[in-house]
Amino acid sequence: MGKIKLGGVILFALLVHVGGINGKPLKPVFIQLHITNPLSNISESDLGQILSGRIGNFAQLGGMGGKIRFFADPGVAEELKKSYPGLKLDERSFDDEAIMSDGRFIGLSDVRGLRPFFKTAYIGHTLPWGRIRDDRSLERSDAYPFVMEGATAWDPGSHLSIVQTGVTAMTRAFIYAVEKSGDLFSPIRYTEKTTSGADLAIASNEVSFVEPCSYPLKNNMIFCSPLRYFKILLKSGFDVIELTGNHNNDYGAQYNTRTIEMLEQAGIAYFGGGKKKSDAETVRFVTVKGTVIAFIGFNECGPEIAWAAGSRAGAARLSKELFARSIREAAQKADAVFVSVQWCNENDPVPHQIQKNYFHAAADMGATIIVSSSAHRPMGLEFYRGRFISYGLGNFLFDQMQSENNRLGLIARHHLYKGRHVATELIPYMIHDYSQPRIISGSREKRLMQEVFRYSIGLPFSDLTRAPRTPSAIWTSCPRSALQHPVGSLSH
Repeated sequence: MGKIKLGGVILFALLVHVGGINGKPLKPVFIQLHITNPLSNISESDLGQILSGRIGNFAQLGGMGGKIRFFADPGVAEELKKSYPGLKLDERSFDDEAIMSDGRFIGLSDVRGLRPFFKTAYIGHTLPWGRIRDDRSLERSDAYPFVMEGATAWDPGSHLSIVQTGVTAMTRAFIYAVEKSGDLFSPIRYTEKTTSGADLAIASNEVSFVEPCSYPLKNNMIFCSPLRYFKILLKSGFDVIELTGNHNNDYGAQYNTRTIEMLEQAGIAYFGGGKKKSDAETVRFVTVKGTVIAFIGFNECGPEIAWAAGSRAGAARLSKELFARSIREAAQKADAVFVSVQWCNENDPVPHQIQKNYFHAAADMGATIIVSSSAHRPMGLEFYRGRFISYGLGNFLFDQMQSENNRLGLIARHHLYKGRHVATELIPYMIHDYSQPRIISGSREKRLMQEVFRYSIGLPFSDLTRAPRTPSAIWTSCPRSALQHPVGSLSH
């Protein structure tokens, strides 16, 4: 194995192929940070300075400042201490809550120590799963610069990237903007590489495809999407479509049925809705690279016409019994379980108690990744029992531009390794021209993430200063009576 001097420190096999070097497997060491740390990439030269003990403050890395506390997962601690004697390390399990609440740490581990409630930093813009481009898409990488004998070998075939997006509703002013541009695919100009480049990509499509459908609509709250806009989903590379939305039956259940048939013909899986009640309530299983992933979705808010009933197409209506039964079935059969709910809460960044009750119960029953799919703005996170919860990713392909909050959104890129959720990246964007999400960075990204963390719950967010957590009176499209959900609290 070759050695290269870097910042006075020897790094082993700095230039190695992702599949290994000279037929030997790659043995990567990962750097993990507190999820609120704005630092996301460490240069190779700075890595050398860190390992030599010459960098001890985040200000030296262009970060938020403050003395760095170095922790090593027990799986690699002894080998790291031998290899880098200048680095002052504390050996600590990465499940330790004290680390989760420590905003100024660098954690070193192999793949066994990766946890989704930390941020996994890129080194030289590279991780074993790829090199990140300026537009946040990933490309196959030829090298990962931090490897060590004694670390667990990396198997590229065991890694999955799964991209999850927010509200897609290609209607109203979205139609006007696309037709004015003259380019059907203008809405995905800046996001297509990210969605199509994933092993699996998920969209929540809330509007059925109808012909004829044109701008202006006869009623601004009765939605349709032009039939040819289905090509936007195809070109984006979406493999799984959520159908929990409350507008899919706006023009009649027959158009919802036709849309589902189009998905079937294209080989795209769907969940949370169906051609009839039993279809809508079915747990969907998708297998990728030998990993079985389950998808479950529900609609809380209605209206009643939006719910599947008997042989009528529609969304799966949320109930305590169906929720528990579906998640338990999925957890028994799948390596990872995705749960989505279309809530009445569309705009309030403070999650309602019913949302927390159901989502905590989902985690208790074995759900892996849990998301509110109704949010028209980015909302807070929670890592209840270490499980990823997003109370809303925001709009994705939709026309809402009445406020900055409605224009901002997040793409969640989840990473699974051997069926275990090991990391999630949050990719920020802002919607332009009523239709086009564009990736943002710098001060705009910082403000957005501060807002998300401000409304996040529990560890690792407990010590953050945030706004008063009083629910605000924000308009919702759901009827007021629907906000009083009959379930109340959820026990299991």
